[in-house]
Amino acid sequence: MTTPAGSTPRYAWYGRVSTEDEQDPTLSFPRQLQNAERQVEESGGRIVAHFYDIESGTRAYSARGSGGLAGFDIPIPRDGGLQDLLADAARRPQRFDRVIVESISRLSRNSSVAFRVEDELRQAGVRLCAADEPMEESFGTIVLRHVNIGIARGYHYELMVKSRQGQETSTRQGWHTGGVALYGYRFVTHDHPNPHKASRGINKRTLELDPVRAPVVRAIYDWYLGGGAGLLQIRDRLNAEPDRYPPPVPVDPATARGAWSRSSVWEVLRNPKYTGYQVWNRRARKKGHNRTNPPEAWIWSEEPAHPAIVSREEHEAVHARARANERSRQGVPATTARATAKTNYLYRGLLRCGICGLRMWGNHRRSSTYYSCQPSHQRSKDIPQDHPPHVYLNEERLNAALLPFLATALFGPERTAYWRTCLETAAEPERAAPAKERAQEIEAETADLERRIGRQLVNLEANDVTAALRRRVGQRVAELEDAIAERREGLVQLARDSATEAPTLADVTPLLDRLPILTTSLETVPQGELRALFDALQLDVVFQPADSALDVAVTLYDRNGDNDNWARAEDWSAPPAGFEPA
Repeated sequence: MTTPAGSTPRYAWYGRVSTEDEQDPTLSFPRQLQNAERQVEESGGRIVAHFYDIESGTRAYSARGSGGLAGFDIPIPRDGGLQDLLADAARRPQRFDRVIVESISRLSRNSSVAFRVEDELRQAGVRLCAADEPMEESFGTIVLRHVNIGIARGYHYELMVKSRQGQETSTRQGWHTGGVALYGYRFVTHDHPNPHKASRGINKRTLELDPVRAPVVRAIYDWYLGGGAGLLQIRDRLNAEPDRYPPPVPVDPATARGAWSRSSVWEVLRNPKYTGYQVWNRRARKKGHNRTNPPEAWIWSEEPAHPAIVSREEHEAVHARARANERSRQGVPATTARATAKTNYLYRGLLRCGICGLRMWGNHRRSSTYYSCQPSHQRSKDIPQDHPPHVYLNEERLNAALLPFLATALFGPERTAYWRTCLETAAEPERAAPAKERAQEIEAETADLERRIGRQLVNLEANDVTAALRRRVGQRVAELEDAIAERREGLVQLARDSATEAPTLADVTPLLDRLPILTTSLETVPQGELRALFDALQLDVVFQPADSALDVAVTLYDRNGDNDNWARAEDWSAPPAGFEPA
């Protein structure tokens, strides 16, 4: 790797500007080249080729040399990037004998990449030089090279730690840290609190409501939580009126589809920023391939940072419904379901086992469709020990019990009378007797425990009490006090449960009046339409094998015409009479 005597050393210059540094490549590259040229001229050489990139110095070897020069007018002729430099070094005849960088950190801040590039150049007969190191190789320069690479690696680590801490602090203070405003909002610009940065035109940003798009976000939440609509149904409804519901624009406008997609609807529903808080670190973008980080890793602002479109309770309700739908096909048209499964299961995701509370899954045998729950096939660790090995429910028998119940209670001409009977039965005084008796039992137990504590305190007042006996009495008193506290908590919970207000007929009637009265049997409705009805009602069915009964819950909503929001009504459950399972 020595230059022949009498010949002028030929150098290839390599420069790099990091995408993570606040540097201007049109200024940084000429400065790097000038520093390299000064050392080359002092050694009697000349630069014959120019290579440079705009990219992070920590990128893996295979990803290096991408260029990244789009949009920059750099006044230096470019022969290529890092990979082009290595390819030219291996060609014969050689264009250059040495490669020079301003400092070894310009080549890479990743020690494995820096040493690999140096080794490939060495094998090609080309020596790697740095303008801030001695030009001639020696024991000292080799040691210095390793020290400088270690410093570059440590500097980058410290820079990343401080950068992350700065992002976290900025988020906690409520500042927007991204480059694109969240759909439904627009930016509000503020002077930077640092006067030096403010003088350079750097500012901070928060969010305010977009008067056109914020109502779209509100509508999406209402449809999902209030109307029981699925993601595909919401997508189609949005795309049907693009002027009223303008689709989101991605970070790169060139990739815009001009329409809502299932993923864009879900992105709105799962984004916690709509609760008014600033949230950062939801995704691992650098090393996690944009995967979602666990919620405990998210950084939240300490106070609301911008106007909220939804409440935190509504945001949590979205995720609760999503978890409940993980094994269901809610919102998927029947044609789509048939294309992706051999058998359509009408109650997929809607039917739960009354013993363990887990969802029953569909099976098909010969001409019969049924649903089963088998503890051996479940991942949950909370399955009761007395759970039968197999719980089966035939779909035909399920339809025979459930559909007439829905037809009577919701869509029949006598539905108001049906609910009057149900509510009057639920309000009968004798139904409150068990709770009252249990409260009396708890009060009696508490009084007995207090008397025991009194007796123990009398023992402590005796003159001949030893230290050992005093400790034992103290321990017993503590046990009795814990037992009293436990019973008092039970009494409070019992009172809370008893005070839960049941719906009245006045609550039920306006909701029922909005439903049509069916003139045909639900058994004749096509399965796809029947499933859409179940989804709209947010049907929840629990099979109780011991009682051979179904617990059925539906949710009805009253539309408030003044603010166009959904007002939540209560849920009612009732077992169809005379149900006999398969």
